[in-house]
Amino acid sequence: MTILKFPIIETQRLLLNKLTVEDRDTIFAIFSDPKTVEHYDVERFKSVEEADQLMAYFDARFASNTGIRWAIRDKSSGKCIGTCGYTNWNEFDHSAVVGYELSKEYWGKGFATEAVASILDFIFADNFHFYVHRVEALILPTNKPSQQLVKRLGFHFEGKLRGKCYWNNDFHDMDMFGILRHEHRKENF
Repeated sequence: MTILKFPIIETQRLLLNKLTVEDRDTIFAIFSDPKTVEHYDVERFKSVEEADQLMAYFDARFASNTGIRWAIRDKSSGKCIGTCGYTNWNEFDHSAVVGYELSKEYWGKGFATEAVASILDFIFADNFHFYVHRVEALILPTNKPSQQLVKRLGFHFEGKLRGKCYWNNDFHDMDMFGILRHEHRKENF
């Protein structure tokens, strides 16, 4: 069974919904910012067309029922401030891999924590279209704020994956964090 309609999630301060073509400049600004991609497993964007390609990739993941990516919007303004979602979910081993990023002017204000907590609630819900037992986060060892974010949400550090990812002509280690369904506490933001 697949999700037929793109789900919308509301939190105290955020609206998570589908990315639109109007969000392309925001996505480009995020992924072309050297401070943002410093801790992200992509090369810095050089053209707005790369934002279009990334959003098309997110749409394809949803259409193929292998993942989902929401726009993170500030409820008060409606402005897209980042994205979050599952870059991969696997019905056969009952797992998913979470990812997220925010425009740097929104860092340190709890928006990412609020967004990720809400999508954990979504995927661990009894009415999700398959049973998810485990969610993983792969984080660069240098990205201490992101490590603290997932730890606050109940993830556990499980080890270093040496040479796991390749970008900018080099291999990079990734730290693996995981949370099991029974470890998840539904948070109210």
